[in-house]
Amino acid sequence: MTVADISIWLYNLALIPVVAFSVLFIILVGTNLLVDRKSPARKTDPTFTPRVTIQIPSFNDPVAERCVLACLELDYPKDLFDIMIVDDSTDVSTQKRLKGLAKKHDRVSYVHRVNREGYKPGALRDAMHLVRGEFIVIFDADFVPKKEFLREIVQPFKDEKVAIVQGRQAFLNKDVNLVSRFAAYLLMVHHYIYMPINDHVNAVFFCGTAGALRKSAIEEVGGWNAASVTEDSDLSVKILAKGYRALYIPIDTPSEVPVTLENFIKQQMRWSFGNVRVFFDHTKDILFSRKFSFGQRAMISFFTLGNFLAPAVILMTIFGFMGWFFGAPELFGWQDIGIFAFKIIITAGFLVLALVMLLKAKRVREFPTLLLAAVSVSLILAVVNTYAIYRAVFHPQKPLFSSQKNSWICTPKSGNEEFHA
Repeated sequence: MTVADISIWLYNLALIPVVAFSVLFIILVGTNLLVDRKSPARKTDPTFTPRVTIQIPSFNDPVAERCVLACLELDYPKDLFDIMIVDDSTDVSTQKRLKGLAKKHDRVSYVHRVNREGYKPGALRDAMHLVRGEFIVIFDADFVPKKEFLREIVQPFKDEKVAIVQGRQAFLNKDVNLVSRFAAYLLMVHHYIYMPINDHVNAVFFCGTAGALRKSAIEEVGGWNAASVTEDSDLSVKILAKGYRALYIPIDTPSEVPVTLENFIKQQMRWSFGNVRVFFDHTKDILFSRKFSFGQRAMISFFTLGNFLAPAVILMTIFGFMGWFFGAPELFGWQDIGIFAFKIIITAGFLVLALVMLLKAKRVREFPTLLLAAVSVSLILAVVNTYAIYRAVFHPQKPLFSSQKNSWICTPKSGNEEFHA
């Protein structure tokens, strides 16, 4: 057997999971379209205005001021919501700025820790005893909520079994470059395609921001897990396991996405690492307990393990080029247009899914840009996510990034440049 023959065999082996994921993406598209047709309109009650605490976690993020000011303008009874800046900043000027902002407004409080133990989930955990609201709304520092956000996000909580209500992420800086566009497209796929399905089967995950949580449910499951780098996913699984409902409503909240390849890669690696760990930390419940329905198991497993597509893509690419290099150009079907077209079709599930997302978002003209990102940035992403998965499976206790003491990393916000004193 020649090197080319071995390469072809390994290529075809790696192709199996890629095709399987491609088919899965097509199934998800069909399910999404079916769910859209069946989704009933939710009833609202304008008189339902429970007490809410808005928490804004910050780490050297003066842009949090923009978020606070937007929250102060929310269309909600002023005596029924307060705003808490949960600040872990080490930058003195940022501390001073945010503390000064809190002093100017009675409904804004400033909480600062002398250490960063547990990072964002640790900060939220330590501030829990200061929460006055029955419900907690969380915004990352770069988010800018619209005036109607609070009134709409609390509506589903009239049902006492609802513990999570997640809104939709929109973008302030999507069009900066190819990296920011691709980062936005991935999140749009999540919100426009996956989340409506999750809503239908009661498997909505809290995304860590632009959503609301029932305080008592957080306390019931033991609070925030400061050891997790995707604390939102970890908390969501634990809350769903208690039999609570989690809902998704399409309220857009503008925010930022990474604009540099380094920041985008680090963000995606953390999410991949953390979500894989969530699956392994809760495998018994997710796969074997009676706490979840089949639909919940399927979507929770997909959400936490979906990046396992990355190693298959890398292996398929490596062995494919090896086969071509060592004398097997027929591997790609260049001599037979039909075979070549067939291979494109059976591996193009994600592109079909992305196209449907753009149609739903009324941005179909952006498909060429998405396609360019998919054949460039996504290959880099597949490599780094493969490494993150390897670390999550085999070395979960070691820091994901060699320069860090912990696998947690805070994604820098572009808006900070406008607010630096």
